[in-house]
Amino acid sequence: MSFNIAVVGAGFMGKMHARTVKDSPVATLAAVVDLNETLGRAVADELGAVHYGSVADALADDSIDAYVIALPDKLHEDAAVALLEAGKPVLLEKPMAHTLEVARRIAAAAEKGGARLLVGQIMRHDPRYVAAAEAVRAGRIGEPLHLKAGRVADRGVGTRMNGNSSVLFYVGIHDVDAVQWITGQRITRVYSRAVSKLMPSLGVESEDAILSVFDLENGAVGELFNGWTRPVDTPVLIDGRFELFGTEGIVEIDVRDHGVKVYGKDHFDLPDALHWPEVNGRISGDLAAELAHFVDAVQNDLPFVISVEEAMRDVAVNDAILRSVESGQPEDVELV
Repeated sequence: MSFNIAVVGAGFMGKMHARTVKDSPVATLAAVVDLNETLGRAVADELGAVHYGSVADALADDSIDAYVIALPDKLHEDAAVALLEAGKPVLLEKPMAHTLEVARRIAAAAEKGGARLLVGQIMRHDPRYVAAAEAVRAGRIGEPLHLKAGRVADRGVGTRMNGNSSVLFYVGIHDVDAVQWITGQRITRVYSRAVSKLMPSLGVESEDAILSVFDLENGAVGELFNGWTRPVDTPVLIDGRFELFGTEGIVEIDVRDHGVKVYGKDHFDLPDALHWPEVNGRISGDLAAELAHFVDAVQNDLPFVISVEEAMRDVAVNDAILRSVESGQPEDVELV
């Protein structure tokens, strides 16, 4: 039985999600939804789907079983609330929202509509991060003591976002989620600083990087670092690391190298081999695993790998970090 999915948003991530659905053996790409008719129709025509100019138009199509929302995070609320209140299952690209207040409204819409909501924290499907979480759960490193987590994208990501998202929400939400998920501990307090020189010089209203120190509820301490400052001609796509020291051992993740190195005459590349690589003509990797999990959980009434409450706690941490950047003082994370 076909499981028909519409993708809301036809930008970089929207097209990536649409291609993933198109290539999936467990779903069918029914529609692409985008207010920009030129962009939306081009993606829909390329992938053999229908184009709708609004979520309301898509909701009138009873053949659509579920939705993927891949809009900039500041635009999540209207689309998510409309779909969730209508009772539609939604895979919402991370972050859940750009503020905790909006995240709470989205959660309330899911509850009101009795709808399933999966926030697309893709690291929950990355075998390296999953292995780290399982090692900690099994007690292999003892009690967490201190840790460092972060990623630095190239500056092309920042200029592409063009102020539509903070480096904290587009890049850093991965690491906030990883810290709380892998350790099993909430981040309770943060002290953060930001630098904004490069992006403004390129005409982008955005921070270059945000660094934080934080407390976990068990008394452990840690550091978060996130930026989009790497030169675009460096081979590393995402300079990401996670290091956790415990009473009995250590767990380390280095995502700068996916195990493939290409040495050319005038270039050196480290291609993506895990997040959304094209394998034999189809999108594979973590993004495809996320979609398969979403479809399986919806069809078989199974729990998602991340709860709505966990996704809200990630947004709450980012809220506190931005408050700390503004105040110059440590800030407590709101309880969710």
